[in-house]
Amino acid sequence: MTIDDAFDVDAPLERVWPLLKDVPRVATCIPNAEITEMVDERTYRAKVAVKIGPVSVSYRATIVVESFDDATHVATLKVKGDELRGRGGVSATIVSTATARDGKTHVALHADAQISGIVATVGGRLIEGVAQKTIAAFAANLAKLV
Repeated sequence: MTIDDAFDVDAPLERVWPLLKDVPRVATCIPNAEITEMVDERTYRAKVAVKIGPVSVSYRATIVVESFDDATHVATLKVKGDELRGRGGVSATIVSTATARDGKTHVALHADAQISGIVATVGGRLIEGVAQKTIAAFAANLAKLV
């Protein structure tokens, strides 16, 4: 499943980009997500809870920073999560690109995810809807944090 979305932050790129690279801080902007451990400077463990239609799941996840490109303001993260009840998992590559736009920062997100288990049975449209709502909440929380 591929998810593409974008949002604007009412702050200059010079303030937003360092925050996007601060995984523990920016994770606080994701609803129902929490960094539980910093394994090393590029690897984090997290807990994430999601409700998709009638299905509620919690994941234990590992987030690995593949790259932060300061010249192009592109961040690439790999996420692998296992559902706590053993009913499936998720694996995703998330690429965010931040660009300056009229004193604001435009953030484009591209996620390529493989989802298995109970969440996969609820259907792509429900998953996409939840992803869009989560990204909108993330954008609002990020704007407050900046």
